[in-house]
Amino acid sequence: MSDEYEPVKVHITGSDVSLGGRVPSGRKRRGLSARSFTLTAADPVQEILPQSDNRREAVITSTNNACTIGASKGDAQNGGNSAATIPSGITTPYPVNTTDAVWASAGTLPATISVIAIYGQPD
Repeated sequence: MSDEYEPVKVHITGSDVSLGGRVPSGRKRRGLSARSFTLTAADPVQEILPQSDNRREAVITSTNNACTIGASKGDAQNGGNSAATIPSGITTPYPVNTTDAVWASAGTLPATISVIAIYGQPD
């Protein structure tokens, strides 16, 4: 009798690792960026998402005061038809799926804004 055992390969359903030990070729790496910004009287308008051709999606929440977002510093600061308002305390994050820069301001300061973005190479 031999004391050598042959390992049995096991595959867990839904695993990213195939039986061969490689990541499936259809999967692509996606990086995560999570940041918080505090708008204050000293810095009332900030770029919360830089322009990036690799950004796949992003979401924004405003925790304590409503904020206004725009595609430029002037748009965010002036509001109007070229900006959008994100109410404070929303339970569903506001999706911002653009590769352009996003700027934020707030009428009531200080305002805290949380931004989560996913980055990766184009498909």
